[in-house]
Amino acid sequence: MDAFDFQLPADPPADMVAVAQLAASLARLAEAVDTLHQQHLALADTVGRGQNAGPRKAPAGVPWPLRWAELDRDAAAEVWAWLIDWVGWVVDRYQLAEEVPACWYQHPPLIEELSALAAAWHTAYDDAAAADGPLLWHERFARARLRLRDWDDYTRCRNGTHTDRHLDLNWPTQWREAAVLVADADLTSRPASSKQEPKS
Repeated sequence: MDAFDFQLPADPPADMVAVAQLAASLARLAEAVDTLHQQHLALADTVGRGQNAGPRKAPAGVPWPLRWAELDRDAAAEVWAWLIDWVGWVVDRYQLAEEVPACWYQHPPLIEELSALAAAWHTAYDDAAAADGPLLWHERFARARLRLRDWDDYTRCRNGTHTDRHLDLNWPTQWREAAVLVADADLTSRPASSKQEPKS
């Protein structure tokens, strides 16, 4: 909007003063609207970048959310490379050689535990994370270290020597059928749903 500016004569009439004051007010209003418009555009751009970025990944290239059972060969290769690097780093950084056996990759429960820790670490240190993200990760990490010690007692792998551990106990092969029978019995003892079927 072009500025509406003019010089009043030495002794202007009242209506001319009113017009000049109105023009000055309009100029201030136009400037305020322009400022709000620029702020709106900047905010829309920021929000748009956040929406286009999608959910955070840990890190780029690794399938997310990470579910080992659903990975194809290419995705699993990405995850293995990422996890091996991260576990090597975390064991060295936090001196975990006594808590994480060197053969961790041969123990599926440890793979899952370490994958969860790695994903949480990447999320906690993401540049969009809350300021207390790393602190919360360390609190969870302290609890995870207790579980890692339990796994170390279970695997009995010491000083880089892997021990194949075979359980003496196995579930009976018909466990699933028995579980379904108990579930069915439980369901039949429950009251019917209170939801009414829609009338046709």
